[in-house]
Amino acid sequence: MSTPPGWYPDPSDPRSSDLRWWDGSQWTDHVHAQQPSPEEPSASPYAGSHTPYPSYPPSQYPAPGVKAIATPDGQALGGLGFRLLARLVDWILVTVISALAGWSSVRMLTTQAQSATDALMAGDTQAYVDQLAAASSGSAVRSLTFVVLAVSAVYTILTLRFYGATPGKALFRLRVRDWNRPGHPGWLQCISRWVGCEMIGQIIPLYLLLDFLWPCWDQRKQALHDKLARTVVVKR
Repeated sequence: MSTPPGWYPDPSDPRSSDLRWWDGSQWTDHVHAQQPSPEEPSASPYAGSHTPYPSYPPSQYPAPGVKAIATPDGQALGGLGFRLLARLVDWILVTVISALAGWSSVRMLTTQAQSATDALMAGDTQAYVDQLAAASSGSAVRSLTFVVLAVSAVYTILTLRFYGATPGKALFRLRVRDWNRPGHPGWLQCISRWVGCEMIGQIIPLYLLLDFLWPCWDQRKQALHDKLARTVVVKR
């Protein structure tokens, strides 16, 4: 019978009173200084007992209408301000990389925009409208949209899967994890997170705004793409 996830005496330092998180299969890097309650029996995955310590102090359990401040194993949730700044950094990086990767489309759009501006300055309103319509529905826009989606997919999915954070989140000491389990998110969670934000946001811009605002009132500070992937943003 496998030992359930929970806080147990740190096996790496038997003399320490710290507790280390056991995820059900291995020890993680998460250490907690909290002592177990007197009525809680000592337990360890190596001691033949399967009674874990409490996941975290009762004060951290989110009561109805109260936002959580930590995950079940006690890791503090990331602040919304730093998350917004991290998103801005990631957006800038993805935009720059996409512009370089799709430079031919960017140059074509720039030429079309210049033609529309010249028509407007010359007072030819109809030509201006026609140029804008051609630019917005042309192959350059479709090509650049595909490049942006491809770049954001590679940028987001790979960095989350292998590092647990995008460059923007790493800069502000944030990372993404499962709500119930420490460690990097799985492939499906990383893909779901990208689909639930960037991909749907390209199709429905209003959804993207709602997705960004959702953590402001969500009990676990989850955006809609977090809920889809069952992830949260935490402090390192």
